[in-house]
Amino acid sequence: MNNIPAYKTESLNTRTKKVQYLFESTGNRSIIKVIEYTPVARRDGRTIYNLGFGDYDEETGTFLDDVNSNNGDMWKVFSTVLNTVPVFFRENKKAAIWVQGSDSAEDYKVLCEPTCNKKCNETCRNFNRRIKTYRYYVNKHFVDLSKEYVFFGLTGGDFPDFVQYVPGNEYIGILIFRKK
Repeated sequence: MNNIPAYKTESLNTRTKKVQYLFESTGNRSIIKVIEYTPVARRDGRTIYNLGFGDYDEETGTFLDDVNSNNGDMWKVFSTVLNTVPVFFRENKKAAIWVQGSDSAEDYKVLCEPTCNKKCNETCRNFNRRIKTYRYYVNKHFVDLSKEYVFFGLTGGDFPDFVQYVPGNEYIGILIFRKK
């Protein structure tokens, strides 16, 4: 899906319908990360999986998706996440993937403010930062990605709606289908 170096992932067998891939981020320090596809809805005979990602907690088997590790290897980690998409679709041909950053929730701005070191005034600069990274990648590679995938964007505002993805437009989430 991309040509950026990536970490090797290991599929984690779970007794749930979740699909998980573990890997070790070896930037400034060693951090176990997990990429998790969790079924969240069914639509038109397809299961829609939420793409989650974060630092893995081995004791609880969960992950923290709202932390910034600042491990010095962001693009390699991002590339690793992207590399699981075609693998996931090979194993789940009729699935769809939902992507929305943990920093896209409406209450994020209120939660960010007490610990924010950016001292944002009116506009929180961390709000939607993660989905912007995914949008940047999709926008940059849209022509090539569209050969294998169909994209819809979720608009924000008072009346959010799914629309055909148009590069350059702002979306708070992305829904991805694999073409047959």
